[in-house]
Amino acid sequence: MNERDQKKETRNDAPAEVRDPDQVFSGRQSIALFGLFALISFALFQPALHGDFINDDFVYIINHPYVNPLNTENLIAILDPFGAAMLHGVNYAPVQLLVHALERAAFGDDTFGYHVINILVHALNATLLVILLTRSRIPHVGAVLGGLIFTVHPTNVEVVAWMSQLKTSMALAACMGAVLARERFPKLAATMFLFGLLSKASAATALPWAAALCWARGGTRREWAWLGVWLLLLGLFAIPEVTAHRSGGGVEVAAFADPWVQIQTIGAIGARYLVIAATSIGVSAFQEPDPVFSSTDPWWIAGAIAALLFAWRTFAMLRSHSEESAWWLAAAASYLPISQVSPFLHPMADRYLYFVLPGLIGGTLLMAVELRTRWVGMNASQGRATVASWATRVAIAASLVVVCGFSVRTHSRAPLWQNEMLLVRDSAAHFPDGGTASYWRAVAAASKGDAETTVSELRNALDRGLGMMRNFSNDPSFIRVARHPSFHKLVDDVALQWIAHAQSHQLETQPWLRSVANAYLVRGEYDEAIDYFERSARVGGPLQQTILSEMEAARAQKREARRAETAEGP
Repeated sequence: MNERDQKKETRNDAPAEVRDPDQVFSGRQSIALFGLFALISFALFQPALHGDFINDDFVYIINHPYVNPLNTENLIAILDPFGAAMLHGVNYAPVQLLVHALERAAFGDDTFGYHVINILVHALNATLLVILLTRSRIPHVGAVLGGLIFTVHPTNVEVVAWMSQLKTSMALAACMGAVLARERFPKLAATMFLFGLLSKASAATALPWAAALCWARGGTRREWAWLGVWLLLLGLFAIPEVTAHRSGGGVEVAAFADPWVQIQTIGAIGARYLVIAATSIGVSAFQEPDPVFSSTDPWWIAGAIAALLFAWRTFAMLRSHSEESAWWLAAAASYLPISQVSPFLHPMADRYLYFVLPGLIGGTLLMAVELRTRWVGMNASQGRATVASWATRVAIAASLVVVCGFSVRTHSRAPLWQNEMLLVRDSAAHFPDGGTASYWRAVAAASKGDAETTVSELRNALDRGLGMMRNFSNDPSFIRVARHPSFHKLVDDVALQWIAHAQSHQLETQPWLRSVANAYLVRGEYDEAIDYFERSARVGGPLQQTILSEMEAARAQKREARRAETAEGP
């Protein structure tokens, strides 16, 4: 029997979980690891533990009509794959909404409980990562270092400190849990895979990850059949998810005018992410890098080189049935949806690396183990073994330095999540030409009573597609200029854009019809506003009493406006 056949026989006859029992952490050790990672996380994120609700938190937790309260009607709407709740969130994520509804019922407006849950799920993810690394024959020390790097990495601040990003950490936990349970508990693994998808679509990463591990370990027909079940579940999930994106009213982003610009931008974004992952340089709130138009752009060139090396290494590891390939594929599968292959607004964010990091950590560690093994194996000399031993110690020491450096940076960024304006200021400092920076300058101008500059900067922010512009008219930062005619004109223009946007999707759900009614009300178009309030009331839903009250208020405003017109005379 040749060497390749022996390796194949080993893979088929001895799954990774049982080949080397001493290599895998016991249950008690895993619990101890979870406790360690939880303590570290609480220490690092302590400044954010009482942070305010921020941005999307109001969309998914505070003001979501199907989360507050959690009753039978809302539960049915949340679970309906083609219902109003799916259209309202532009995603089919019932697990996310159910968890937020339970959090809302348990914690109310006290943010401490939400932050604790986020931290505990993050610690669970670090623990699962360590266990998966040991299953791929990473030594205990290396696996724990990998878990520590993931725990303290500065890019993860956004996911852990932002309450509504629980969907991301839950999805990753389910993703890794499914990969971990695949061989021994296939039914549980399939259930966890579905749980992850219903939290966030990013959990689809588990499928190529698990398939590559199955390939590397010489999986049985039964294992491949269960992965076929995963594929079926993904296909079924894709039906409502695609429907949501097509008709859910999300912000449309035009395709790149030039395919070459798109390719260069994809490469540049990839290079930026690699630098952030390796060094944390470039971490920022609300990132807004520009498209790449020049073929000599250094980010694009670096990204192209990295992509070629990445593809070469992954293919080589697939050919040799190495588990390293599975980790690289996991990173690639996590990056693909955020790479701008399909354009979307704001293509970069710290939180997008949360799914990519485990693959990069695992691939790097396995590559290091393989290089060390090859080095020692060449002639098996004592000198080479000594050099390898010293290199290992240096690598461990360097990793600990990285962990310490990342920890300091993470702790320094956690306070930003105490309120939204701190994040706006951070984004403006890193991306001075971005929409968030324009919004920050508008706030500064409004504090001085400079209405013209305020409106000009807000229009710049609107042109960049800034999400917070939807509610800018209610921002107390603009009280000093709220009565200025140019500010009123901007409010009217934004309301008109929202009306056109909402009507183009023809969504007959209560929240959407109500949003159009309120946009007409802002413009003083009372007849149209009342018409949409009436339509919204006829549709029915969780906002019924609120809509009836708002409709009566709109009728009262209409009567008052007509009395004022009559009093003024011709």
